[in-house]
Amino acid sequence: MMFDALIDFLLANNFNVNVIDLTSKYTNIQVGKFSLKRVLEYFSIIIGSIKSFYICRGGLLYITTAQTKSGFLRDLVFINLAALFKYKILLQQFGSNFDSFYTSLSPIMKYLVRNTFNKGDYIVVEGELTKNQFSMIDNYTSKVLPITNGLPEKNLRNSNKGKTYNTSNTFNLIFLSYMIESKGYWDVLKAVQILVRQQNKNVHCIFAGAFKHSIDATMHSNELEAAADFNQYIIEHKLEQHVTYYEGLMGDAKANAFLKSHVFLLPSYFKFEGQPVSVLEAMAYGAVPIVTNYRMIPNMVTIDSGMFVDPKSPEQIADRILYLMDNKHDYEKFSQSCVDRFMANYTLDKYSMNMLKVINDIMA
Repeated sequence: MMFDALIDFLLANNFNVNVIDLTSKYTNIQVGKFSLKRVLEYFSIIIGSIKSFYICRGGLLYITTAQTKSGFLRDLVFINLAALFKYKILLQQFGSNFDSFYTSLSPIMKYLVRNTFNKGDYIVVEGELTKNQFSMIDNYTSKVLPITNGLPEKNLRNSNKGKTYNTSNTFNLIFLSYMIESKGYWDVLKAVQILVRQQNKNVHCIFAGAFKHSIDATMHSNELEAAADFNQYIIEHKLEQHVTYYEGLMGDAKANAFLKSHVFLLPSYFKFEGQPVSVLEAMAYGAVPIVTNYRMIPNMVTIDSGMFVDPKSPEQIADRILYLMDNKHDYEKFSQSCVDRFMANYTLDKYSMNMLKVINDIMA
């Protein structure tokens, strides 16, 4: 979404943009794990892109960089092709696990990482706290630039007003992210069970996102097993009237879900987490975030605009939701603070203009 939003902005500002599509045709690749078929797919894309590199030589390469070995090898090829054809190079890192990835490498691979990333003119990261993950790069304090994400949503239907809550109505929750174990969806589901079966509360939770299997998963061996277990839990605890699952929500359907939701839930401890755009979307709609104090999340959510829980703590999630349901006026203050913070810091215009400034600086 961030990539597409930037491309649309550049096209609207009369840039000549050529996109190399790295989208995989495979749907069962484990997040963060080496895949030979994915590497072969990258190789085919690279061969097909050489002509474009030659035609556009002397331009700017913009690439979103990886935090895995196979992803880095892809980046290595593209960055060196760009250097060969005299491109300026702008790298952008979404996520904050690069330093851990680098530490895990062999000395030879570490050398390749340093040599490759030193060819970049700038590296954009999601915030000041994530600059240090590139401390192995020459002159990283001046080369690594923190630019906060904006919300890349074309169908945004928010206003400058937060939400209200009528205690006689259903309290609506939403979890919107990939259904990855360490994103915390199981903790949210168990919290719903606590609220409905133990506290007898009228809540409804939307889960929206495709099931994905990540390298840090411990409960299931693949996404099919995870999905089946998720559905079985709902049936066993008689939560069918309190849980709705969508493989994905887009456009007006997503906007309507956020408009109805009082609380957004993302108790993440995902290995590759950075600054989740879904948190910004929730804040734009005044859906109060209940999140973990993890990676870049506390840079977006403050104690005035959301609530924090520990990882793997469904009881804490349930407690926070109960507090908001039982304290209507506090809930409304949180919601208004979300909207105010979003409008002041996280609009797409702010992000796009900051990125344009960097691009113009490189090409000057």
